[in-house]
Amino acid sequence: MRVNFPPQVLHDVEATPSRPSHLRQANARVLLRLLKEHNPCSKADLVRLSGLSAPTVSSAVGYLESLGLVENLGDGESSGGRPPEMLRFNASHGYVAGADIGGTRLRMILADLNGRVVAQWATQFTDKQRTPKAVCALIHDGLKIMCQEESTSIRKVMHITAGAPGITNVNAGVVVSAPNLKEWTGVPLREMIERELGISAMVENDTNLAAVGEYWRGSATGVDDFVFMALGTGVGAGIFLHGRLHHGAKWSAGEIGYAAVLGQPREALQVYSPGQLERSIGGHGIEAEWRRLLARERRTDTGALEKLRATEIFDLAVDGDRLACQVVHYTAQILVDCITGLSLVLDPGVVILGGGVGSHPELCRVTEKLLARNEFAKPQVRSSSLATQAQLHGAISLSLSATEAQLLA
Repeated sequence: MRVNFPPQVLHDVEATPSRPSHLRQANARVLLRLLKEHNPCSKADLVRLSGLSAPTVSSAVGYLESLGLVENLGDGESSGGRPPEMLRFNASHGYVAGADIGGTRLRMILADLNGRVVAQWATQFTDKQRTPKAVCALIHDGLKIMCQEESTSIRKVMHITAGAPGITNVNAGVVVSAPNLKEWTGVPLREMIERELGISAMVENDTNLAAVGEYWRGSATGVDDFVFMALGTGVGAGIFLHGRLHHGAKWSAGEIGYAAVLGQPREALQVYSPGQLERSIGGHGIEAEWRRLLARERRTDTGALEKLRATEIFDLAVDGDRLACQVVHYTAQILVDCITGLSLVLDPGVVILGGGVGSHPELCRVTEKLLARNEFAKPQVRSSSLATQAQLHGAISLSLSATEAQLLA
């Protein structure tokens, strides 16, 4: 994600009276960002881009070199005068990691300080591995394996962000509730990860992480007001307002899996149980609707068809299967009701459909068609461009932001 700094802001940083060490840190932070954005470049380029004086830039670059954050590449091409000395951000100075804790598996990613993915790792949970303590041990195992693949030390990993499928208090680092996992109620996950790994950590809701990933390098790039809606085993949303992730007063913004479904009995919300929308159009709900239609039709070929997963049912709809088309329409209509309600309150410009089920092209097509019937409250519908990797890219993005202060410590 490109970062541009207004020249007047940078001059203010340089001119504001402060301790010399604070000025050096501030100038170094600005130049480090610019160097990462315009990598590689010369000192003259940094003077032009930052608005800082040449001596200030030279001093800050020397400081960054002493920390091992900048590499000197030697002389660049001359435009007629003395060849410029080219500099490059040392992205392998450290690493950041991300972990996506799903209902059935753990996925992890390792990236350098430019956000370039260098290793990935995943494993399926056994029944004994689904507890918070066991998951933290698996995260440690996965991180060690990825570091070995990259031929680096786990000590060079500066930060890790983990996503959990439930209500998460980011400030406290606590997973309040994750109904699809075992014994995940009031779990101090950040503290547990930091104790297990010896690395600074952040904990976030998994769908929020996916929204961050799409904003950073996916379908929401350049869109400041959007909703990312994930359909898989669970159903949830990540909300971006004015370019910032919106958590709400009690961290439950985007927990649309608990939304009411038209035509179904009203019920009180229970934080430790799946909600009505999730039961209806989560993967298991879609498959249950499919089996209900098969039973009503009394088809002779139901044996194998009853075992189809949600995405396989949607594939049948693409091929023209009548019952499968009904299931897609059933799912899309409930989804459109939810999108319309969100749009009347938030008015997002874009809704991104993601997750293992939600990103299916046929569901996106039918959802967009039904939504188009509205005269307003009809945001543009896009499919996730990062698919199941969105959470992991979001984790890397947050960890990179968290390491910025550490780099200059």
